Amino acid sequence: MKILKKCPILVGIVVITIALSIVSFIFKDTVYAGYADKYESGDIPLLALALKGATDEVFPWSNASQEALLPQDMQPDEPDASTQQEESVTDTETPGDQPEPEEAAYISGDDVSEDSISGDSEDITYEFTEVDDDYFTDALFIGDSRTVGLSEYCEPLDTRATFYAKISLTIFDVFKKEFIKTDEGRIGLEEALTQNQYGKIYIMLGLNEIGTGDSEYFKNAYAEVIDKIRELQPDAIIYIQGIMHVTAHKSDVDKNFNNEKINVRNAAISELADNKNVFYIDMNEAVDDEGGNLEEGLSFDDIHLKASSYERWYEFLLHNAIVR
Repeated sequence: MKILKKCPILVGIVVITIALSIVSFIFKDTVYAGYADKYESGDIPLLALALKGATDEVFPWSNASQEALLPQDMQPDEPDASTQQEESVTDTETPGDQPEPEEAAYISGDDVSEDSISGDSEDITYEFTEVDDDYFTDALFIGDSRTVGLSEYCEPLDTRATFYAKISLTIFDVFKKEFIKTDEGRIGLEEALTQNQYGKIYIMLGLNEIGTGDSEYFKNAYAEVIDKIRELQPDAIIYIQGIMHVTAHKSDVDKNFNNEKINVRNAAISELADNKNVFYIDMNEAVDDEGGNLEEGLSFDDIHLKASSYERWYEFLLHNAIVR
């Protein structure tokens, strides 16, 4: 009691440290799974998991409430046969941040965009071609932290295109969160897409939610997002970008965030392309090594690209565009 009276602040610090350490230990394999490799390697102390999670807006109760609401056969910790080949997240990407995905209506590739085709245009076969920088003047990029990096380190795109990107964004909450900054405050994606029309819309989402549900569940949610974007942007060319791989080092040791799971989900969302208004492009071919993993030298954390590496992504986009 004497030490409590003499050093209340010190006692408070000790109590908080112990509490955070306990929380970090309990949730290190679920809520804080994306940071666990850093803890296990000794790069950060155990209690830092909770602190880093809070910085990324990841809290124990958000993940717990989400898992409680998910169907039993879609719990991240108990994947079914198809879930065994799925995906996961990383350091600045925050798994467990997303709310429960809503029931998504399945949309096949043929259903995605036929309604905006007129005349004989449905018989046209589009081919990918090379374009110049100005192609992106009316382009919009939607994505998570990797797309945030593209906006920050790719000057030709940053000065021409529009970016609606946020760290930890997922396909499940892209239409739920108000993450787009305006002069009047933050607004959601639906309102933003109502205010402005774009000629091209690029989407890359899927890493943060890789441990949620199976590939069909993810595909259906993705289809619902595309359907909503088509409703709000009927004239836009939509590009589904394949989820970027992680390095072999990350893939080999992470049960969630590995390239086997990423490939399964990429295969699933590629089926949503109708090759008339919605196209699938896989920029992994620009950054992969011979083994199909993100090249070690291109990443600073096994998940995100170094600033100088974004040029490869941009060059891929320049050589894989649709003009109509």
